[in-house]
Parts: sequence; structure tokens; C-alpha cells
Amino acid sequence: MMNAFELQAFRHLFALSVEESAIYIALDGNVIAWLQWENGERDIPENIVQRCSEMKAKRRLRINAIIEKINNRIGNNTMRFFPDLTSFQAVYNNDNFLDWKIYQSTAVELYAHDLERLC
Repeated sequence: MMNAFELQAFRHLFALSVEESAIYIALDGNVIAWLQWENGERDIPENIVQRCSEMKAKRRLRINAIIEKINNRIGNNTMRFFPDLTSFQAVYNNDNFLDWKIYQSTAVELYAHDLERLC
């Protein structure tokens, strides 16, 4: 179960606009429905909760993998930051928009905790 505040926090965690969330997570582009979920006017459908949970799990895996490398002193503690989808896909050519958002959210989180420098 996810409430309206958690849905809003999720969207902000991944730096998604309402429109992007409606397109890439709800898969229907229905901005009005997304806003109704965020405002607590309608229950959030289970498929939306599931997609959000999957994205959070992927993010957690990325963060934990990088922290493990830091703890084992592997690498130089720098992480690429991709300002747009095109630059991300130039490196990760099989990944999509949501993969980019997960990657960026991970990079920002690690940077915020002084665990990674961004390059």
C-alpha cells in the first residue's frame, strides 16, 4: 500500500515531473489521474505501487553495490552524472528513461552523503 504523500515523495526522489510519471510509470499519460492519486482523491492502483516498488528496489541495489565497492576500496569514488537521457544512453545504450532516472537518483544520493564525487 502507498499513500498520496509517499507517491509524491517517490516522484521527487526520482526527479520525475507529474507528466513523466503519468507517461513512464502509469503508462497512460493521464496527468489528471496521477494528480488525483497524489492529492489523495483516488486510491493508487496496485500496478502503480508495484512499479514504484520495483524502481525503489533497483535504486537500493545500485546504492548497496556502490557502497560495497567503497567499503572494499575498489575504484576512485567517482560516479558519472548524465545531464540528459541521450548522454546516459550513449553509455548505457540498452537502458531506458526510467533506468536513467534510477541511475541519477542513485548518483545524487551518494553525492549527498559524500560517498561519491560526480564527474
